Amino acid sequence: MSITPPVEPVCRWLGGHRGGAVTRLFVLATLVATAPLGAQEPRRDSATVRRASRPLLRWGEVIGVAATTGLALAADRSLRNRIADPHDRVGRTISDFGNGMGDGRIVYPGLLAFAIGGKVFHRPGMYGVSSRALKSTLLGGAATIVLKTLVGRDRPNLSPDDPYSIHPFRFKDNSFPSGHTAVAFALATSFARETKDQWTDVAFFTAAATTAYARMHDNKHWASDVVFGAGIGILAARFVHRFQAKLAVAPGSVGLNLAF
Repeated sequence: MSITPPVEPVCRWLGGHRGGAVTRLFVLATLVATAPLGAQEPRRDSATVRRASRPLLRWGEVIGVAATTGLALAADRSLRNRIADPHDRVGRTISDFGNGMGDGRIVYPGLLAFAIGGKVFHRPGMYGVSSRALKSTLLGGAATIVLKTLVGRDRPNLSPDDPYSIHPFRFKDNSFPSGHTAVAFALATSFARETKDQWTDVAFFTAAATTAYARMHDNKHWASDVVFGAGIGILAARFVHRFQAKLAVAPGSVGLNLAF
């Protein structure tokens, strides 16, 4: 089955983004990859199958994320001094890739365009992959905004020598957790759940890892920010793929069907 996604509107939108051309091409290629994923699905609905075969959260994973975040907190200052380097050309190139992968200004409109294209051109695989990825990234991004406001941790460029500077209920310049990283890992997890082979999973999560590196390299986040942000993104995508909600509207009535 051949699918031709409506890439022209996305290209026009990305062309206006202030990021470099390499970043725009990379993110566009990532989003275009969602179209063939629908053709690879030998299942009725990937979300339904994965919902039955995988638990939403494992205790080992909770402990692992908590422990890794704790270790990162202890090493935040030293890691920041090692990784944050605006004069590193190789690091700058990697950051261009990573920042685009987690930038909601690119990811959200791109996924929305493909979801709409799937509906308009009657491509259910394309629509399903794109819409689930969009829901995952939106949920992950929204969760980090709430936590950022509640915690109010200073970014490393504001408080380079004190990774524990906290101002709860602040609405800007907050660091913990990383929203870009959450969006990138939600995107990677959602895409990975649509395919059966492991090589594409490695590619998706490697791309997401570049976002975590980019946020530290650009001195925007501490290591613990990106670790916890990655965990939020993964959980958000799992939740979306496990939880299905359908709203039916008819004259004089509204119906909501929920399934786990």
